[in-house]
Amino acid sequence: MIGEACRGKDVIFVGTCGVFHAFTKPMLVRATEASWSPTCERLGMSYTVRDTAPPVTLPEPPAWARGLPDGGVLCSPGISLVSRLPDGVAPDTVVENLELYSIAAEIAQSAGTLAVILAVTNAVGSDSHQQWRQHFASAAGQTAEFIAAKV
Repeated sequence: MIGEACRGKDVIFVGTCGVFHAFTKPMLVRATEASWSPTCERLGMSYTVRDTAPPVTLPEPPAWARGLPDGGVLCSPGISLVSRLPDGVAPDTVVENLELYSIAAEIAQSAGTLAVILAVTNAVGSDSHQQWRQHFASAAGQTAEFIAAKV
């Protein structure tokens, strides 16, 4: 259904995310890929059945969004309380977002153009929700200002 609503349109997906390294202040990042990566899987306590949740490579965004730092998004069904990453994944190359994976493939296949802009509001860990509450409003404003200035 969301795919049909986006068919041929210019789509901007916005959200918030946490980083796996020290959080200093809200900033914007652009997603290039979405991967299903629940915390329990990152800790080696479970696994996703092979080929049931492949990573989604997002299309090249419009030129106006290309100046943002970019990287992958690890998606989980819940807020992670630990910042452990899969082996070989550098903390400065990925962020955690809860919502993107569930619709990434549909949007990527149907949208005319797609920009996935996420506002970093916290570090992944035990203080993440408190940090998110402290920063989400200013991050939303920063996101709106960026998009209004570019589009």
